[in-house]
Amino acid sequence: MDVVYSSSDAYSEIAGVSIVSLLENNVEEHDINIYIIDNGISETNKKNLSNIVRAYSKNIIFINGFDIEKKINTKINVGRWHISTFYRLFLDSILPKEIEKVIYIDCDTLVLGSLSKIWNMPMDGNYVMGADDCRGSAYRDNIGLEKKQIYINNGFILIDLQSWRDNNIEKLYQDFIKKYNGDITYMDQGVLNGVLGNIHKIGLLPVNYNVQTVFFDFTYKQISTYRRAVWKYSEKEIKNGITDPIIIHFTSCFLSGTRPWNKENNHPFRPSYLQYKAMTPWKNDVLWDDNRKKSKKIMTKMCKMLPISFVVCCISIIHSKIYPFVRNMKNMINMKKIHG
Repeated sequence: MDVVYSSSDAYSEIAGVSIVSLLENNVEEHDINIYIIDNGISETNKKNLSNIVRAYSKNIIFINGFDIEKKINTKINVGRWHISTFYRLFLDSILPKEIEKVIYIDCDTLVLGSLSKIWNMPMDGNYVMGADDCRGSAYRDNIGLEKKQIYINNGFILIDLQSWRDNNIEKLYQDFIKKYNGDITYMDQGVLNGVLGNIHKIGLLPVNYNVQTVFFDFTYKQISTYRRAVWKYSEKEIKNGITDPIIIHFTSCFLSGTRPWNKENNHPFRPSYLQYKAMTPWKNDVLWDDNRKKSKKIMTKMCKMLPISFVVCCISIIHSKIYPFVRNMKNMINMKKIHG
């Protein structure tokens, strides 16, 4: 089983917690290779991560990234994210050529179950498989997809890397980024969905392979309202995912505000996070302060004080109307810049 993470030095602790959870819950897998794309990890933290993996008699390989903007000759607008998230699109260039299939996992996750089933499952001609991101049709329109096409979250994905090579998918990613002048809705996730969605090569995983924070903060109906979600799951499937998760993805959400490595966080799986943290070299490190901008802290506080129905209504206007409209305007501007 070949697994890939990408981490900076600051996130090495968080990656370490995820890796411990992966190894603890996949002891039946005797051959696990963990590749870590190194975004400036210190020698101390490399040693910490190596000690974790070797304690389970598994393999760890650090791989250097590269200058993505230089490679595609395009400036990328990363917003509040980091450009290193794009590395998952370029695994063909980064990983050894003998690797034909790989699981990519974001650092901000817990692996609470076996991955053997997904690793051995047939991909039925799909080049990537992931769980639905419960976005509205406007977000599909932003990247040229039909209104009801699959749109996955790329925090946990199964990749047929050989098909990426055979079909020159990396080149398609580069062309897509250039088409949008490096400014894509939801960054590399938009690229992956825009490219593979348009050639109908995305498969859907059960929701318990990527249970995001929003599923705990809001009900199925509330998500449907505020995101105008084009659901690929039933309400029952979402509830089952929450109660029996394989991958917990600690995505940020305006309502909860912080994440389990922050002080005063109340995510339902925070105790599990702390349990696995206690099994890492960072077990005695203090939890992080809430270093969000003051405006975001105020927003979270207000949302928790106001009636949830009012919050959902207001956020719906921003999330499903204003933001997609702004993105479409930016796309039009970018197209004019490219085509004169």
